[in-house]
Amino acid sequence: MFKVEFEAMDLKYYFGKKNALKFLAIILSIGFYNPSAVSASSMMIKKGSQAVAEKKEMLGLEEDKEVNVDKEDVAAQAAAEHKSLFIESRYPSATTCATCHPKHFEEWSKSQHAYAQLSPVYLSFSSFTNEITSGTNGDFCFRCHSPVGANMGESPFISNLDRHPSSREGITCITCHRLTQNYNKRSGRLSIRKGDLLEPVYGPNGSKELDRVLEDDQYRVVTEKGKPGRKIHTKAIKFATISGSTFCGQCHDVTLLNGFRLEEAFSEYRMSPAAAKGTTCQDCHMGKVQGIPSGYEHGPAAVIGGKETEPRKLTNHIFAGPDYSVIHPGLFPFNVEAQELATMREWLTFDHEAGWGTDEFEDKVTDDMKFPPRWESVDDRYDARDILNVQFERLKFMEGKRLEVLKNGYKMSNPVVVQDDKNGLRFKVKVENITDGHNTPTGFAAERLVFVQVTVTDSTGKAIFKSGDFDPNGDVRDHESAYVHNGELPLDPQLFDLRGRVLVTNSRGGEREVVIPVPYPITTIPFLRPTTRSLILTGESPVERINRRSLAPLDHKWAEYNVDGDLLTGNGPYKAQIDFIVGMAPANLIGAIKGRGFDYAMSAREVADKVAAGYQVLYSEEIIFKTDANTSKKTTHTSDSDTNRVEKLASMSFLDAIANIFK
Repeated sequence: MFKVEFEAMDLKYYFGKKNALKFLAIILSIGFYNPSAVSASSMMIKKGSQAVAEKKEMLGLEEDKEVNVDKEDVAAQAAAEHKSLFIESRYPSATTCATCHPKHFEEWSKSQHAYAQLSPVYLSFSSFTNEITSGTNGDFCFRCHSPVGANMGESPFISNLDRHPSSREGITCITCHRLTQNYNKRSGRLSIRKGDLLEPVYGPNGSKELDRVLEDDQYRVVTEKGKPGRKIHTKAIKFATISGSTFCGQCHDVTLLNGFRLEEAFSEYRMSPAAAKGTTCQDCHMGKVQGIPSGYEHGPAAVIGGKETEPRKLTNHIFAGPDYSVIHPGLFPFNVEAQELATMREWLTFDHEAGWGTDEFEDKVTDDMKFPPRWESVDDRYDARDILNVQFERLKFMEGKRLEVLKNGYKMSNPVVVQDDKNGLRFKVKVENITDGHNTPTGFAAERLVFVQVTVTDSTGKAIFKSGDFDPNGDVRDHESAYVHNGELPLDPQLFDLRGRVLVTNSRGGEREVVIPVPYPITTIPFLRPTTRSLILTGESPVERINRRSLAPLDHKWAEYNVDGDLLTGNGPYKAQIDFIVGMAPANLIGAIKGRGFDYAMSAREVADKVAAGYQVLYSEEIIFKTDANTSKKTTHTSDSDTNRVEKLASMSFLDAIANIFK
């Protein structure tokens, strides 16, 4: 038996590792029932091994003097291959669907649905929440971010590197197209119909076009198990629910078992003008333009063997949103060629930032330079770079789509000057929610960073006033800034910020602002428990809530600013630069969950920097104030002490500055 296993390893030179293991499994299964077959198969393997030895000799390779083969490792590999094939037969991967649905796969592969499970921020947030609730949060987050993984019974805590490919695809094809029931607001507790590629799929249309394809010999499709050829679904079942907004509400209304309403996108929609006039989530988020009703494309839903099916209404699967990828581009967007070239772990060792695979870098490579085993070949590095160049283009495309959906949700109007004289500068700007479908921001509104950044400078370029600026960690100067909390920077009293705040109830009935939405008792072991009170009247958990600052559909707020006359330097005219900025998450969230570490061996600093790098300026406005502050000063000359005083005042709020003067 040892001899058979040892020589089967050499078959990978001819058949590849996976096929060699399959071949070995067949031989062993035959031998279990027919001992004589083992002898014949052993001779076959010996011939294969001898051929490999001859090939090594031709290439000038020496025979290995000692080869240690771990029988348990071989068995484990065979078991892993069998498990992978078994899972694929129950939960087909999106890459399988890509064969006949290339357009849908291309759109989905770079979408937020595809990124849902891969996000290291989500993974650490989920793990940290479970840690501080003694594990009682369970798979609550996991079952929406990876419905396939939840159906498979995978642990929410393992790395994505160790998950089955179908599991780490997040909201993959079968997540929606293998649902057979309407679960309404179930926070992701969904049952996906098991089965291989031949099993029926569920969609907005019936089987009319599929039946035509099955009857047309020119498509050359196969609908029988075990028969070679191009396999496709045997039936398409009409599932009207998939075209309605309630279908989206299965995951986009998140309520914990204690009544805490974490996300309310669907609830907001149900009470919106869009719902009243019959506009669906799909109309805005699966049409030609991201974020507004814009009609749908028409074209073939499938391309089978190079032949297109009949044109029909096509929904877009890009699903752009406020999130963006912060992981290695070899891992996301999903790319079939990238998966074929290297494993996820191998991609993580490819240093694309150093320029691997570019002429500029490779021309300088010396013989003593070391590379990871997978990337020792210069050809492999060039192949990887070609794939990454495509990935960068796709990420850039999604950046544009993210900007598109955000600008279809927010609007900042021209600023209005209220005061412009020697006593100071006052101005305001209107921020609007121009969508009629839900609040902005929506979803996990306590995580979305939406704010106005203002900088007022004099004619020399010196900043005399700032609001919405960042501390060294990349946070705005609010109560959750570590620098404000430690007294190293002043609070920004004029900050305009639409991000919600999580409030938890303490033992004495008061509320406290926290980053992570979990009340933490100091007298008992913390755990998540169902509420003992009826929520019919309050509609909220009695122990935690989100103080929402978001804008209701078609609503607006004014951001108002006051620059006191004492901050004017006398070097007018003055200019105010006003930027409306949207980000995925604040840096303080990364700091709060960093104790759990981040997947893909990323550091907290690396994650925070990449999150901040994705912030987008949606709108920019500029005001020129006519005030020449020289007229308000007795002299245009200022001493060093006066200059220091102005700089200090500029970093303080007005009341703090006045108090400091009296001190």
